[in-house]
Amino acid sequence: MHTCHASMRTTRTAPPIMLAAALALALLASPAHSQTTENTPRYQAAAPGQGFSLQYGYHSKYQRLGLAYETPSLWRYDFSNNGRIDLNVELGASYWKASGNREPDSMWQVSAVPMLRWWPSDNYYLEAGVGPSLLSRAHFAGKQLSTRFQFTSHIGGGILVGDAHRFGLRYTHVSNASIKTPNPGLDLIEVSYTYQF
Repeated sequence: MHTCHASMRTTRTAPPIMLAAALALALLASPAHSQTTENTPRYQAAAPGQGFSLQYGYHSKYQRLGLAYETPSLWRYDFSNNGRIDLNVELGASYWKASGNREPDSMWQVSAVPMLRWWPSDNYYLEAGVGPSLLSRAHFAGKQLSTRFQFTSHIGGGILVGDAHRFGLRYTHVSNASIKTPNPGLDLIEVSYTYQF
């Protein structure tokens, strides 16, 4: 019975991590196919685009309110069809609150998540990222999380309005990747607002 539950937990944590890994592999493979007419890769140096974001995540059993700083682009690749991929790091702090009488009913989280964003145009994007995070406790909302060290995974997308205002929607999963069991994980649907400068 325990083996069955462990495999289910692994299945739940694998898709975000696998998607981020696949996106990274695609990114590494893309220069051979995305070149200018001079047959020169269109790599770019780090660009402006740092910002601050407010995030609200919802689950029927708990919610999360977060503030994050996004570094300037650490790496960028421009495709010949005007799309691009950016890599930056999202440094965040957030407060979790459980619904109802679930105990413990609150905790804090800090995280550092590298994010890949694909911009097919200047107005909208798709994103994926996986990175480490640290929780203030290993037991929250009636769940035994086993470890305070966790991995945070994001998959989502959004739009850019003007040059500075970005609105996003993402699925977020927090788990310890079965470093220790039980590993129930925490799942959220999040909305975010980012001010870029």
